[in-house]
Amino acid sequence: MPASKAKQTLVAERRRAAVQLRIAGHSWDAIARQLGYDSKASAYTDVRRALEKAVTKLAIPLEAHRQLELDRLDAMQNALWPAALDGETKAIDTALRLMDRRARLLGLDAPQRHELTLEALDAALIEVEQQLAVARSEAADAAADSAGEA
Repeated sequence: MPASKAKQTLVAERRRAAVQLRIAGHSWDAIARQLGYDSKASAYTDVRRALEKAVTKLAIPLEAHRQLELDRLDAMQNALWPAALDGETKAIDTALRLMDRRARLLGLDAPQRHELTLEALDAALIEVEQQLAVARSEAADAAADSAGEA
């Protein structure tokens, strides 16, 4: 039997709060305590579910949002275009900024060349390894808590 709308709303609000706390750097224990989860594993599972749901929902709204931004840019450019064509420097500057924003939004700019040194690559790899170690540790802790509850 599906949960009631009220229960679904409460779950969604708690998940949203848990995600915000995690983004702010709170530990799984702190999130569990603050939001009333049974364990840090429960908090972890809820955040993971919320993020999976967000990623699934994000694809279409992202494209719709991009189109909305493009429509806004078009409206603004249409409004100031006559003044830009008349040589008004402020209108020209604004039109150029709008055109630059549109190009970035659509990915029209040529890729920028970045020099990659061995030192920079090593530093990036070390950082990724550290993040991976933290994630593995948190996953192991959450799994251990889950196993302890069973």
